[in-house]
Amino acid sequence: MSQPPSRSVPTKPLPVKATSMGGAWTVHRGHQPQTSSTTTTSTTTGTHQTPVYYNASTKTFYPSTPIRAITPSYTPLALQDPITVTKPRTLLVVLDLNGTLFYRAKNNKRNVTPRPHLQAFLDFIFEHCRVMVWSSAQPHSVDAMLSCGFGDRVPRLDRVWTRKHFRLSEHDYNKKVLTIKDLEFIWDAIKAEKSSITKKGAAAAAAAAPTKAVNKKQEEPEEEAFDQTNTVLIDDSFDKVQLQPYNGVQLLDFDEDLARAGTDNELLKVRRYLEKLIYQKNVSAYMRIHPFDSNAPLHEDDSNLAKKNDDAKNAKEADELADLASRLEKTNL
Repeated sequence: MSQPPSRSVPTKPLPVKATSMGGAWTVHRGHQPQTSSTTTTSTTTGTHQTPVYYNASTKTFYPSTPIRAITPSYTPLALQDPITVTKPRTLLVVLDLNGTLFYRAKNNKRNVTPRPHLQAFLDFIFEHCRVMVWSSAQPHSVDAMLSCGFGDRVPRLDRVWTRKHFRLSEHDYNKKVLTIKDLEFIWDAIKAEKSSITKKGAAAAAAAAPTKAVNKKQEEPEEEAFDQTNTVLIDDSFDKVQLQPYNGVQLLDFDEDLARAGTDNELLKVRRYLEKLIYQKNVSAYMRIHPFDSNAPLHEDDSNLAKKNDDAKNAKEADELADLASRLEKTNL
C-alpha cells in the first residue's frame, strides 16, 4: 500500500491525536477523464511518474501541491502552560459551514438544514468574538448556507472565505481534494489589511493636521493582533486544521441522520467551551491539554434548554400529525 507524500514535521512533533480522513491513501489507478492516474514529470535523470493518491472511503484526492510543514514557532508556543486571565479576550472564531453548522442534502444541495441551537450559538459568538467564515464549498453554495441561517448577521462577518481562498491549483479547485485551512493565511490577510488602513489613515491625517495626527495616534490603543493564541477554527474535520492542530474544535459531523432527528446538542457544548477559551491567554496551550469533547455531558442549563426545545419540537410534530389526521378524516367523509 502506498502512502501520500509525508510533510516534514518539527524535531519534537506535537502529540497530535488526529486520525486520517477515515481511510488509507492509495495510488489511484482508476480512469480519470482528461488526465491519467499519474503525472509525468521530467528531471535531469530522465522521466518518472508522480503517483496521484486517493482516499476511497471519502472519495477524496490528495492535493497536487505538497502540504507544507508545521511552522517551527507553533510547537513551543502550543507547549506552554495554559494561563487563565481575569478579563475576557476577543477571539477570532473561524466557522466551517457544511457538516458543522448545516447539512446539505446530497440529492438536493439547495435543501439546507441548520444545526439545532444555531441561533443561540451565533448570538454568543457575535457578542463576544470576531467571526468569519471559511468553507471549502464554492461561493454560490456558501451564499446559500449563509442566507439559510445567518440572516442579518452576514454583514457583521469579518470576512467570508470560500474555496477560492485555499490557493488551490485550477486542477485541484475543480475536483474533490483534501483542503487545508492554513490559519496563517488569515493572520497574514488581517495584518496586511490593518497595515494598509493604518498607512492610509496616517497619511490623510498627517496631510490635514500633522500635530493632531501624532497626538491621536498616541492616544488610540493598539488593536490586538490575531495568531495562534486567540484564534479558534470550528470544523467537522481535523484534517482541515492539521497545520495548527491545537486551534481546532472538531465537532461531530452534522449528517443526514442527525438532521432528521433534530436532537443534536453539539453547538451548546461548543458555546460552553468557548466561554472558557475567552479567558485563556493562549488558546492553543489550553486546547492541547483540554481539547473539545463531543462526548462530554451537557451543562445542566443546556440540558434544560435542549429538553425544552425537544418538547417544543415534539409538540409541533404532534400538532402537524393531528392536523393531517383531521384533514384525512374530512376527506374520507
